[in-house]
Amino acid sequence: MRLLGIDYGERKIGVAMGDTETNIASPWVIIENVGHGDAIKQIKLICEREGVERVVVGIPKLLRDTSAENEQIRSIRRFADDLRKENIPVDEADEMLTSAQAQFYLHQTNSKAQDDDVAASIMLQSHLDRLQN
Repeated sequence: MRLLGIDYGERKIGVAMGDTETNIASPWVIIENVGHGDAIKQIKLICEREGVERVVVGIPKLLRDTSAENEQIRSIRRFADDLRKENIPVDEADEMLTSAQAQFYLHQTNSKAQDDDVAASIMLQSHLDRLQN
């Protein structure tokens, strides 16, 4: 099954592609978030074009209280709900510290790439690993 991982941000949306057959997630693309409706259309188009069966949206958990929600989390959940309204199956996964991990990785490899799609691939890989266990 092909999966799309999303690291949603106000300005940019990191997208990763993975599948349950190979159990590998890879950075795919970064979408400029110029508007909610446009972002939904772009994700829907990617899903149709690439045969994606499920989308995994990263939800950051707050370190001090993992049950609490802030405006960022509510915004991401609205985005996930709007994908569901487009008949796209959506799972939510913990994305806590994935951006920091992506930045560390890119720094270690001296890459000039942006971290959004790398963060999405880290979150999606973690989700795939949990599915295997």
